[in-house]
Amino acid sequence: MKATFVPGLPGTGSLPVHLHTGKPTPWSEGYVIRVQPDSGKEWIGNLQAGYGYATKIIEWSTANAIIVIAHGASYFVRPDHPDEWTYIDNSGIDCSIAPHGKIALLATYNDIIAISMNGSELWRHSVAVDGVEITRIVDGLIFGRACMDPPDMWVPFILDLNKGFEVQISDD
Repeated sequence: MKATFVPGLPGTGSLPVHLHTGKPTPWSEGYVIRVQPDSGKEWIGNLQAGYGYATKIIEWSTANAIIVIAHGASYFVRPDHPDEWTYIDNSGIDCSIAPHGKIALLATYNDIIAISMNGSELWRHSVAVDGVEITRIVDGLIFGRACMDPPDMWVPFILDLNKGFEVQISDD
């Protein structure tokens, strides 16, 4: 499978699949992706933008899916089935796939959101005020940094991968 951002909607061909944040406006051009699935026909997606700055496509091969972030608006998309998509959040920054490949972790301005292989939200945990960064995922733990503003400083956090609760690690 391959998915790429393209400069705009094509003037001819099939109508694009419109992915939206809950307020469909198919007459408005948003972020446009061209999807070339492993099986089936190539298709165009028109994605409504969110409230963030990030725009990227993350391939999730274990789930046969992609996570698309369009100016923050985050979507779980099945390339082989264009009508199977889920809107996740409006302020996505980045996405990491857990080492076992069964969970995707969307980092937003405030939260970590765990997504299952069928696109549903497993859990959501608020950790920050102005940005979340996942630094690594090891032994069922998510290590990251959260921006607290004020005082505009980054603080470390550790979350349980499966349940999303905070974990304290002792130094003994």
